[in-house]
Amino acid sequence: MSLFTFTASEHSNALKYMKQLDGLRAMAVLAVLWTHYLPEEYWLFGIYWGGYGVRLFFVLSGFLITGILLKSRQYVIQGKQRSLFALRQFYIRRFLRIFPLYYVILALAVLTAMPQVREAIGWHVSYLSNVYFALQGRFYGSAGHLWSLAVEEQFYLLWPWFILFLPRVWLLPTIIILIGVAPLFRFTSTVVGVNPVAIWVLTPGACDALCLGALLAYLNSHENELLISKQKVLYFFLVTGLFITIVLPILPYLNAQNLVVSSLADTGRGLIFACLVAAAAHGFKNFVGKMLESKPIVYLGKISYGIYLIHAFMPEIVYRIFDYFGLSGDKLPLTVAFFSTVATIIVATITWHVLEKPINDLKRFFQYADKVPQASVS
Repeated sequence: MSLFTFTASEHSNALKYMKQLDGLRAMAVLAVLWTHYLPEEYWLFGIYWGGYGVRLFFVLSGFLITGILLKSRQYVIQGKQRSLFALRQFYIRRFLRIFPLYYVILALAVLTAMPQVREAIGWHVSYLSNVYFALQGRFYGSAGHLWSLAVEEQFYLLWPWFILFLPRVWLLPTIIILIGVAPLFRFTSTVVGVNPVAIWVLTPGACDALCLGALLAYLNSHENELLISKQKVLYFFLVTGLFITIVLPILPYLNAQNLVVSSLADTGRGLIFACLVAAAAHGFKNFVGKMLESKPIVYLGKISYGIYLIHAFMPEIVYRIFDYFGLSGDKLPLTVAFFSTVATIIVATITWHVLEKPINDLKRFFQYADKVPQASVS
């Protein structure tokens, strides 16, 4: 069976729960913890895996959110709901999933005197952290990771209007154009001298990852309309992504610092991640499938939002505890990383069961249509 073949159930009306996508979330958040908690000398192959993890999160978000919106658009066409009703339900469900924990953690950060949060609380509260960091040209310690949550929220704010209200003929061209916006934004911004932080954190620079996920969802829901098979499209993604990521940087007349190569780098990774998400949505077999479906990995994927949101604040708390007992955290980086990881997972587990899951369960009162199956979206 082809790696990118989807089962019949995935062509049905149900937006089914895809367990291995939670496995991918776990891999993404563990990559973030690895590079945020450990000194650079401990990074595998010296690669900043946290950036890869964030891009994988973007592809997953684009895929799952667009899949739900396309299904909602189908309900509108079938007369089961109105577009504005679908829009309202989408925003309410996103609010229930994202806002409560986000604002609780921000409040706790302010109350515990985290200066990186307090000095820019207005930006963080309004999900404009990425704009703030872009204007400053640098990240701010334990609040630095909030840029990616701002990007996702800005995507959630705008994307439903595209999917629900664009004429059908414009859906695919719009997705493809927005994929191309990201490398063009990175290229032109570098040429005109925009600071690197702004290029990294502003939403146009993440359009390729988000919209490659969206394109994957479109391919899944419109396969019968494609001129070529979805499998061929995904194999093209994989080959192109590997070429951009591996081959281009080592060509004699180019290198990894070449402006064209660096501008395309995240697009190449996004293409590979789109194939990874497609394969996981179908279901990997053998060892990879068993790993992604193992209970600990799936559980980490379920609580990955909490882990990601909490993780950057934890080392500062651990350092404070070490200082209280007269220990120097700076001389014990591996110990700090260990306690930060354990504490982050424990706190994320508590917030999942006490706050996130009970509130998330309220989404059953805000279905898109009568008896509409739900997808697992974080």
